[in-house]
Amino acid sequence: MKTVKILFFCHLAALLFGLGGMLIALPHPELWANNAFGVEVFNFGIRYAGSLHILFGAATMLLFGLLFVGRRKTLIFFVVATLIPLCMELLGTSTGFPFGPYSYTSFLGFKILGLVPYSIPLSWFYMGFTSYILASGIIAKTTTKHPTTWALALGIYFLTVWDLSLDPAMASQRLPVHFWIWYSDGPYFGMPISNLVGWSVTGLIYIGISRLLWGSNLDMRRLALWLPYGVYVANTIFAIALNLSVGLWIPVLMATLLGLIPASLALFWKPAERGGRKATVPQHISWFVVHVGSRRLTRGKVQATVEGQEHVPSSGPVLIVARHFHHLYDGCILLNTLPRRLHILVALDWVQIRWLRWLMEWACAMVEWPIILRDERLDEGQNAIHRVPTKAGNSVYSGQDVMNRVHTRENSVYSRDESPRYLRRAVKKSIELLRDGEALVVFPEAYPNIDPEPTPKTDEDAFLPFRPGFAKLVELAERDGSTQVAIVPAGLAYTRNGQWHVTLRFGSPVFRQNFTSSTQLVQALEEQVHALSSKESAVPLTTTEEIIHS
Repeated sequence: MKTVKILFFCHLAALLFGLGGMLIALPHPELWANNAFGVEVFNFGIRYAGSLHILFGAATMLLFGLLFVGRRKTLIFFVVATLIPLCMELLGTSTGFPFGPYSYTSFLGFKILGLVPYSIPLSWFYMGFTSYILASGIIAKTTTKHPTTWALALGIYFLTVWDLSLDPAMASQRLPVHFWIWYSDGPYFGMPISNLVGWSVTGLIYIGISRLLWGSNLDMRRLALWLPYGVYVANTIFAIALNLSVGLWIPVLMATLLGLIPASLALFWKPAERGGRKATVPQHISWFVVHVGSRRLTRGKVQATVEGQEHVPSSGPVLIVARHFHHLYDGCILLNTLPRRLHILVALDWVQIRWLRWLMEWACAMVEWPIILRDERLDEGQNAIHRVPTKAGNSVYSGQDVMNRVHTRENSVYSRDESPRYLRRAVKKSIELLRDGEALVVFPEAYPNIDPEPTPKTDEDAFLPFRPGFAKLVELAERDGSTQVAIVPAGLAYTRNGQWHVTLRFGSPVFRQNFTSSTQLVQALEEQVHALSSKESAVPLTTTEEIIHS
């Protein structure tokens, strides 16, 4: 393993050397032109830097595979992953199929048949091997029925995302040196779509054939995943640095959100599911992204103290009834606090852009968060006096008598006619989640105190009457005769001194059958949430209570 580590650090050094040459030495010849040693280093870099990091990367993964994956599997992958991509590259540089019309320059070393640099097949090998090992590590943590298929799909996905992040910078005219040249324009940063398709198909062919010849999946118990993860991250960061140097931000976001964060599942994700439904691989990735995102959003902005976490059952159906103070941080704090998988009932009537509506609905679907629309926000008029119905339990979106002046959303992409359809879907999904033993979060006030959108709350201490729909959800979920939902009140006490200091308190769970009516249940939960949200009883941050630095 010591030799593998040395090769890996040489790979990192070569990547840094290449970046330094392209981003510093080439644009600023005055830094080295008058120094004999600097000239020698520059000349060495021009000759070898392009292929040096590829050689070390291939050597790292080859030795890693021989030691930990097994000689047979590693050598099969090495032969298949160099020969098939080489044939595809020779075909591509000769005919333009399947990648599109392009040719390589001389910066990647001598060319096989005068067309393809010798280092290119080695690049296909070590990045393909890395991608498939990471994918296998992620799939091994899931309970999917088709692990081989998912590992292949995810491995090809990681390989393609890396290419999607690297190619835009390489094709940019602002880069001081080019390793290949395109002879036709295309919609993806000047490249044809056929390049992306050809890349994915080539990955599918050589990774699929390698896996077929293996005859079995990888034994993940023997693998130190930090090394393939480090190789993937280093090469992705290399691509990110090149894109930043030429002013391309979209590939940087793609590399981070679609590549680095999902790949981190292999190393950092430890499934902590206790009961509940089985999840698909895309859902596992989506939940991981949500958790990482929630920590990033609150880091340095929110300091949270947690009390009463032992009141939240570790398994079985749970409905968390929480105060709604901050439009963003409430959900993030709950996600960062509880080890259970959480589903949050969300309102999307604030969305004003159509593509954002599609994106938000897709994201909610991936993590199974039910969506509702607040009717009063979709009523016509700039300002509306809205009387919330008084009949408890007539729908998920009804409540006690209250008169509020609410700014409506004339420019919302949603219409009032769509509200019943979304309500039916939300009720169905919520019942399904509870009956499957999941944890659902609701904010019965419907509006936060702190929100970029208009809110009927007048100040940071204001509470709105609880809407009784959550009690109806519990009643409907328990109609099957076997489901018993634990209803856990959650209070949030916010104070601000430079950053938000938040005390999150969980109360003891209650059950619907212990109350004579839904009205009594709603009233009891509302009183408990109010008490749990009291600032006066908040534990000072200097105590020994569990403190989470988000």
